[in-house]
Amino acid sequence: MRRFTNLVREGRYRAPAAADLRLGTAIEVDLADVTRVREATASAIGGAGDVRLATCGILWYEHDSQTYNDPAFGGAAGLLPQDLDTAPRGRMVQMLHGKGAKVWLRNTAVNTTEPGLNFSSDRAAVTMVNGLSTPGTIDVGNLLGWDATNNYWAVTTNADEAMLIVTAVDDTGDAPSLDAELLV
Repeated sequence: MRRFTNLVREGRYRAPAAADLRLGTAIEVDLADVTRVREATASAIGGAGDVRLATCGILWYEHDSQTYNDPAFGGAAGLLPQDLDTAPRGRMVQMLHGKGAKVWLRNTAVNTTEPGLNFSSDRAAVTMVNGLSTPGTIDVGNLLGWDATNNYWAVTTNADEAMLIVTAVDDTGDAPSLDAELLV
């Protein structure tokens, strides 16, 4: 486990073997097997849990040079850049949590890769935060919870569901983004 002031980055959990989870997804410890994490459901919007009591956080995985270049470590060198948006199935991942730690989230539009490379520039849009657009409906001070049905962060007014509070919003240009602080 690594601690950075108030951020805890734990890397002793295994990603689900049967599901691709995008980096930045809200996750929780799988109570059926505490060595694994799963997408947050009990602590998500409309779930029965309370994020302030659950073991939950944000999914992170570092695609480093070894895993990227060596096929023995997942064969990532043959993948497209968008394939690195998700954590490898069944691999050890990290859970970011710690009240006050800051994260940055961005929505991306279709075709955000550069043309002329050795792969297709076609890429699906990625919505990390519902309502974050140009112009958007997200404001500083909004609480964000995980919407497990749609797989993105969404505004909530229920503190039991809120994992983030928005601290800055840039809803200009073609890649709107926001800064938020963890509440858990």
